[in-house]
Amino acid sequence: MKHNVNVFSTTRKNLAQYNSRMLIVFLLFFNIVISVFLFINMYNEQKVTMYDIAKQEIKELQTDGEELSNNQNHNTGTESTNNKTQGVFLTYFLKSNNELVIIDEFSPKMRTILLKIVENWKPIEMEVKYQEVEISKEDSVYLLIVSQNVYDNGKLKGTIYIGKDITFLRNMFIHFLFILLGISLIFFVIALIVGQVMTKRAMEPIIKTYHLQSEFIADASHELRTPLSVLKSGLDVIEYEEGNKFSTFSKSILSDLKEEIRSTTQLVSNLLFLIRSDSGEQSSFVERFDLQELMQQILRSFHHLSETKKIKLDLQTLTPLVLLTDRERLKQLLYILMDNAMKYTPSDGKISISYELKSDQQIEKLYIVVRDNGIGIPLEQQERIFDRFYRVDKSRSRQNGSSGLGLPIGKSIVESLNGTIKVSSELNKGSEFAITIPLSKAIDND
Repeated sequence: MKHNVNVFSTTRKNLAQYNSRMLIVFLLFFNIVISVFLFINMYNEQKVTMYDIAKQEIKELQTDGEELSNNQNHNTGTESTNNKTQGVFLTYFLKSNNELVIIDEFSPKMRTILLKIVENWKPIEMEVKYQEVEISKEDSVYLLIVSQNVYDNGKLKGTIYIGKDITFLRNMFIHFLFILLGISLIFFVIALIVGQVMTKRAMEPIIKTYHLQSEFIADASHELRTPLSVLKSGLDVIEYEEGNKFSTFSKSILSDLKEEIRSTTQLVSNLLFLIRSDSGEQSSFVERFDLQELMQQILRSFHHLSETKKIKLDLQTLTPLVLLTDRERLKQLLYILMDNAMKYTPSDGKISISYELKSDQQIEKLYIVVRDNGIGIPLEQQERIFDRFYRVDKSRSRQNGSSGLGLPIGKSIVESLNGTIKVSSELNKGSEFAITIPLSKAIDND
């Protein structure tokens, strides 16, 4: 199975999504601003018109006094000239003795409904309210109603109510919103396509530079392996043939040189591994093996070091578990985690490892946990320990020969197996690395 994590494709996708979100926010903000501006403008315009009509009617009432003709109370329901020109739906004057004077009325059938709306509304100053009047279950009329008390020589004469039909304006406003939304969606799709193209073009020089850098590191690493091998072989020959003649100081220098060559060789190998992993060139070989035997083999390889540091190694799961997966990658992953735990666990410490197989939504998953009671990792640095060349304690890492590539390689291996790795740690109390790897097939134990 090839593992090919295309960092740039993910970055391009994330960048396009970020730009899309920003565009959506901008379009929503634009639509809201335009809609609110239009609504306020229309409302204020209608409000001013209503105020003018009301002032004119109040002036006529104050001029006429009590001379309102009786035929005004028997309106036929036909539109008056004022109704036609101003869109007035009703003009009621309710006297102080609750006698109704109908100055203008569009629909006499709705008089009872309208009176219930306005009869208890007696404002001191001129007021406007928006009111929906239901004509039937399928149809409604939307009115803008203005009201004001009318006084004659300081005495309350009555209250005037003037309603204007704004149903057409309301429907027009709603249609405008739908049109605005449709135009915004079209612009969003266009901008999304253009954004994808522009993001791709913007990423091209970065991708090219990255590939050139990766090729340079890979070529340099390949070129370094040969002279490092020659140097190691030469030092081994010198130590074998002339080692007995060296002074204590010379032997120390020779040992340091060999250790530096070993560390540099390991660094070169790690760099090549990461480069191949990034480019998807790492080969994979699936085989059948017993995980318990693999665990015991790894613990044996750390036995001498654990005795030297007086660290207890504990394999908590002793049940055979036959798997079908990439044995070598899993072995390398476990070796990295054990090596990391050994480096940061003090003398008389303890390292434990456990595993189990569980079914999750008809998928077999392998769970591995490596725990230690070492120095721990600060909470603010736990997210960075999988970054390349990052070391929590730089001085201690140099002493242990750490390059800061172990855990990044471990994470790369887990991702190549389509798994996840998580860390939980507490300073001066230890760390726990939990690995979850889905298995395409689990083999029953014999």
